[in-house]
Amino acid sequence: MVRTRKSGLNRFGDRLEYSAGQINWRQGVLVILFALGISAITFRLYELQIVQHQTLSAQAKSAQLGLIMVPAERGVIVDTHGFPLALSVESWDLYLDQTHWEENPTAAKYSAADLAHYLGTEIQKEHGIPKNQIQEWLIQWAHDPETSNSPVLKTLTLGQRSLIETKSLFGIRLLPRSQRIYPNQTFNSQVLGYVNNFGEALWGIEHDYNRSLQGESGWALEEKNALGGTLGYTPSIGKKTVPGKDIRLTIDSEIQRLSQEHLVAGLKEYQALAGQIVVIDLAKNSEGAIRAIAIAPELNYQDINPKTGPTSIDQTINSVIAHTYEPGSIFKPLTVAIALDQGVITTGTLYKDTGILCFNSQCTGNSKIENWEGRIYGEVNAQEILKESINTGAAWIGSQLTSKDFYRYLDLYNIGHKTGIDLRGEAAGGLISPENSSWQRISQATQSYGHGVRVTPIQAIMALTTFYTDGCLIEPFVLESAEQLEPLCERGHRVISASTAKTMQRLMQGVVENKSWHQAKVTGYSVAGKTGTAIRYDKLTGTYAEDKMDATFVGFIPAEKPRLAILVRLTEPQKNDSLAGSTAAPIFSKLATELMAYLRVPAEEPNQIARK
Repeated sequence: MVRTRKSGLNRFGDRLEYSAGQINWRQGVLVILFALGISAITFRLYELQIVQHQTLSAQAKSAQLGLIMVPAERGVIVDTHGFPLALSVESWDLYLDQTHWEENPTAAKYSAADLAHYLGTEIQKEHGIPKNQIQEWLIQWAHDPETSNSPVLKTLTLGQRSLIETKSLFGIRLLPRSQRIYPNQTFNSQVLGYVNNFGEALWGIEHDYNRSLQGESGWALEEKNALGGTLGYTPSIGKKTVPGKDIRLTIDSEIQRLSQEHLVAGLKEYQALAGQIVVIDLAKNSEGAIRAIAIAPELNYQDINPKTGPTSIDQTINSVIAHTYEPGSIFKPLTVAIALDQGVITTGTLYKDTGILCFNSQCTGNSKIENWEGRIYGEVNAQEILKESINTGAAWIGSQLTSKDFYRYLDLYNIGHKTGIDLRGEAAGGLISPENSSWQRISQATQSYGHGVRVTPIQAIMALTTFYTDGCLIEPFVLESAEQLEPLCERGHRVISASTAKTMQRLMQGVVENKSWHQAKVTGYSVAGKTGTAIRYDKLTGTYAEDKMDATFVGFIPAEKPRLAILVRLTEPQKNDSLAGSTAAPIFSKLATELMAYLRVPAEEPNQIARK
């Protein structure tokens, strides 16, 4: 250090003398400031090079690297036999490199000419550009900042990719993507759903289970030059994709195909506006598995524009679960089952039919119920009421029940509630009950034969299926599970006793087999079932349209130990008086005949096809 000391030679003229090791106060301040500066610089270097190294390194890289999202491979959807219904294949998107095309316009011109030559048809189809203008259009595309980062073409095939790479076209980039394909182009899409060229799941199972199917996207980096042009890709840097999970459905592709074919043919033959067919498996340990959902008018994959999608969103609706209607006489067996279960009637109880049933002394207008075509049947029991589909008989049975019991059972049948099917978009249906201000005494009577109550096709078939599942209402399902199914009532809840269910099986078989002319019969097999013809309610006018009908048949085959439950519904058939017995029932017969052969269900001996 520099030290100072005073000299004693001149007491009035003191002067300072400097020696090694002594400094004055100004120099001390400078030393301190210098030391603080060095410390700050050292600390900042430590912070930048050690503490923030990774962050700053990434930021530096980001100035040179661009992020490229890599979509995951979507899970495969297969039918119950493992046949692929929807799967993803590798494809490529074609980009033009803006920087390279701007730096070398001559090479870009040749590249545009080659693209127009080799892929002109695809570009014309995708963008609507005349072939003689494609070369100039490509150059404009590459120079336009709003389009240069968008693909010129999406989902190129392996052959197209190989062609582009073989030709070594200047300033062309190919990025991989996953393209969704549907091997069966004629398969009805309302249930399975659809994924467009943008990777968006739009409806159906593809949409409902998108989170599971789509997997997790990854990313990679592309290196850029000072002008922002692409120099290349560094796929080793980034995040790997996680493939989506596969899904196995209960749908049987062959049963689906046959159902769709018979439905479309039936619409044409009977000149109906629309229709549905539902096939439910009733084999042991498969009860409730949906083997087919056919909808018409159909929306086949071959008819969907991959760029714009369907022409109308209504085409994509699964009407089996989303649209309600008045079921008509297929509701009568439910009423009979309730009365039997409550002990209000027996199979031998007689009702004397006069063709009309009155609910006030005047017996006029809305206070009376009449049979179809004013027919009179005399004394009839439950079997005859169902076989002849007698409106007054069903209404009389329903009126013998207390309102509390009647609506309690309908609640157990899930009328007005969803079935719990594992698909989104299900409607609950509905009915007027005593809690509604518009309910009248006659409401219960008309609902007893399916008038004034609304159900979806899936609700209708599952309610009647309780007769073949020991009296328990089970949930239908379309996704298969590796887990063993629980006992029937544990998969739902009990509605009627097992003995009542057995009685209803016999009555349902008698409806078909005790009529020699019934058009739902199938050669070699017994059939149980019920028709329903109902006048359609017009929501716009708030009235019933007497000339518009819904025709439904729900059948079970073979009758005593059913392998399948099948619902056939036609909307506004114009032929055969719009009657279900001569429209929906024949479709059932033709379809069931083929399904028994396909499933190799042994034919019954003639004496096994009992006439109950």
